[in-house]
Amino acid sequence: MIPAADSERAVGIGFYLTSGAPCHASAKSSDEDFKVEESIDSQELSSAERPGYYPLYRVQKHSIDTMHMARELSGILRSRVSYGGLKDKRAVAIQYVTPTSRRSLRPQVVDTDRFSARLVGFVPRPISRGAIVGNRFEVTLRGCCPEIGHRAVEAMQLATERKMPNFYGLQRFGTSGPGTHRVGRAIVRRKFDEAVRLILSEVRPQDDDQTLSAKEAFGAGRYAEGLRLLSRAQDVEFMVASSLGRNPRDWVKALRAIPVNLRRLYVEAYQSSIFNETMSEVIAKGEDISKPRPGDNWAEVSEDGIVTSEVHGVKEALALDGVPMVQLVGYATRDYRSRFDAYINLVLDREDVRARDFYVKEMQEVSAEGGFRRPHMAIKDQSWTFKDSTAFLKFTLARGQYATILLREIIKPSDPESAGLA
Repeated sequence: MIPAADSERAVGIGFYLTSGAPCHASAKSSDEDFKVEESIDSQELSSAERPGYYPLYRVQKHSIDTMHMARELSGILRSRVSYGGLKDKRAVAIQYVTPTSRRSLRPQVVDTDRFSARLVGFVPRPISRGAIVGNRFEVTLRGCCPEIGHRAVEAMQLATERKMPNFYGLQRFGTSGPGTHRVGRAIVRRKFDEAVRLILSEVRPQDDDQTLSAKEAFGAGRYAEGLRLLSRAQDVEFMVASSLGRNPRDWVKALRAIPVNLRRLYVEAYQSSIFNETMSEVIAKGEDISKPRPGDNWAEVSEDGIVTSEVHGVKEALALDGVPMVQLVGYATRDYRSRFDAYINLVLDREDVRARDFYVKEMQEVSAEGGFRRPHMAIKDQSWTFKDSTAFLKFTLARGQYATILLREIIKPSDPESAGLA
C-alpha cells in the first residue's frame, strides 16, 4: 500500500488502496468543475401547502459553505433552518433546506450573490440527514497525466467491489483553520482552554502579518486589541474573543459564543478522525470490508446498493447480501466484541479517550451519541470520458460519503489541497 500525504495521515487516512502510480490532475479549478446534487426521499413531499407542514427549498450555491448559506437564509426566512448535509464551498452544490419554524416567511424564490433558493413543496417535518438518499457528482479533472483513464477505472472498480474505505475527506476537518477535529478532541477531553487557544492563537502557514498580530494579542489576553485586527471573514474568532473580553478565562462561555451547529461539528469531526484511524488499522491488517462476517453488526441494502436498513445485532443471522457496519464512536457506543470494535478500542486507547467522554456534561448540547457507518464506499451510475488532458467523471455515492476519497485514489497527490481535494 502507498502511504498517504502528510495532511491525510493527520486525520487518520493512512494510505491508498489502488496500485497505480500518482497521476497529476487538478480538481476544482473552478466551482463549475465540481458539481454535487442531493437526492432526497420525496415520499412525504406535498406540492400543496398543508397545515403543520414546512416549506422545502431547493438551494443552489457556489463559493459559500453550507453553514454560512444557512445563516444568511435564516435571516431572510426569519427562522432557523435545517439541512441534510454539509456541502463544499468550492463547488456548485444543490441541496435541500427547510425552516424549523412554521411561522417562517415563505417566499417562492430567494436570490443572493452566492446562492438561490426555490420553494419546491412542503414536508411534514424539517429536513434532516435521514431524508438524504445519496449525492450525484459531476467532476472535471484538468491537466491530467496520460494514464488518467487507467487510474479512474481501477478506482471505480475498487469502489464497485465495496473495497474502498469509506474515509471522511479532508473537507470534514477544515484546511484553513486549526483542524476541527483537534478542537473537538480538546472539548471531549475537557480541555476547554486548549480548544479556545486552537481557535484564537494557533499560528498557521497562511497567516498574514495582521492575523499574526491578532493571534499574539489573543495569546497575551489583550482581546480588545486583537479584535481590532480581525477581518470580516474571521467571524468565529470574533465571537470567541468578544466573549473572553467580557468574561476572561471563562472558556466554556467563550466556546458557547460559537453557533451550536459549528460546535457540534468540532466534536463530530473528532468522531470522524477516530473512524478514519480505525479504518486505516482495519485495512492494514487485511480485513475484508466488502461483506459481513458472523459477529459483525450489519445492515441490509437497497437493490442499487446505496441505501442501508436499520443496523442488525452481532448475534443476528446474516442476510444474503448484507453489508458490515462499523460504530461511529459516541457516548452510547458499546463493545459488541465484533472484529471492528477491537480496532476501535485500539484507537481509543491510543487517544486516551473513552466512549463515555463524548457526553460533555459542561456543554451538553455538543455531546455525540454515536452511531454506525459503512466501512466501504457505495457507488452507482458511474461513467467517465477523457479528452486530451481532461477527465469527466459522473457517479452517485451514498449519503455522507466523500467524492474526494474516490478522486484521491485516482490522483494520489502529495499536496491534496493544491490538487483541489481539500
